[in-house]
Amino acid sequence: MMSNTKERVISALVMAVLVVAAVYFGKSTTLIAVLVASVLCIDEMLINFAKLTRKDFIYKYVMVFFSLFFIAINGMNARVSLNVFTIAAILMNCFLIYYLFRVPLADGFMKKSTEKNPSIIAVLVAVPMLSFGIHFESDAWRQILGMLLIVTYSMDTGAWFVGKNFGKHKLWPAVSPKKTVEGFIGGIIIAAVCGSFAWDIFFGQFRWYYSIIFGLCGAMSQVGDLIQSKIKREFEIKDSSNLIPGHGGVYDRIDSLIFLSPFFVIVVKYLGQQISL
Repeated sequence: MMSNTKERVISALVMAVLVVAAVYFGKSTTLIAVLVASVLCIDEMLINFAKLTRKDFIYKYVMVFFSLFFIAINGMNARVSLNVFTIAAILMNCFLIYYLFRVPLADGFMKKSTEKNPSIIAVLVAVPMLSFGIHFESDAWRQILGMLLIVTYSMDTGAWFVGKNFGKHKLWPAVSPKKTVEGFIGGIIIAAVCGSFAWDIFFGQFRWYYSIIFGLCGAMSQVGDLIQSKIKREFEIKDSSNLIPGHGGVYDRIDSLIFLSPFFVIVVKYLGQQISL
């Protein structure tokens, strides 16, 4: 039987190849890949969290509405809509940070809200993914997307590797039992280093304090992962699905990316004044 580590590595390589291929073929192909990933995430939220079936009206309504709206605002380059959804995603993330640190797990806030309105759980994915197209508004969209991916997954991989090999102190056992303080710190350092090198290669004009900013971005992506972990705890779900061997579901794999994405728009605007975003 293949070990979990080997499954993770193979799955990660396959996903990396798919992302690189999509980016290589251009903006339209990459946006299609984003749409597919979004639809798969929303499917996981509605099926495994909200306990709907694919025959339910709410399921069909959410899927169709999201897909058509995503195609409309990205196909027509609706910059105003992209900006509005970016602001909405940032505000929603601020609420989710409050939810993570201030709302007791025992309250079951997200689960009770979903029971009252099953479609509400899909908003966690729909809003940030409807804003994701703003990263493609720049001529340097490949580099911007590359930076977002590098910072997010260097944090994720660094935290996993350091935590697995050197982790001794639990970060937040009630929310995510496997995460460690050592892994969290190690991930931040690796995200800072990888993000700094990537920015210098892509854009140049690197400043020493950029490392601090990319480290904070890594920490922010980990907050997104902790939020997802807390939600799964409420719903008593281990993974959003079992679609990706060694990783769980699509939402399990891109939760940090989804959370960091709207904040990263601010980072790019601040660091790259030469980049039109």
